[in-house]
Amino acid sequence: MAKTLILRTRVDARQKKTAEAVLAKLGISVGEAVSMFLSQVGIQEGIPFPLTVRQRLDLSNASVEEIEQRYAERIPNAETKAALIENTGKGGRYKSAGQLMKALKS
Repeated sequence: MAKTLILRTRVDARQKKTAEAVLAKLGISVGEAVSMFLSQVGIQEGIPFPLTVRQRLDLSNASVEEIEQRYAERIPNAETKAALIENTGKGGRYKSAGQLMKALKS
């Protein structure tokens, strides 16, 4: 899609500098990030991340119980934990990626 419009906005200099450093690590320019944001607003027909007034909980301001309660749906339950550690005997160990690839192809 051809870019035909210039978008100008005022932002806090420190916020811009911080964002530019993060985006540079990702290999993305500020302009590309803004373009991606605007694309996602159109695709999702809204802000593409949750907006909330509730305080973000972390270990500096909440108990472990509060964090577990808030994020319970993201914490594996007992059945999932068991499946993650289950040894089905179907896996194997390989000394190299080549050996693994050969086993996968057979």
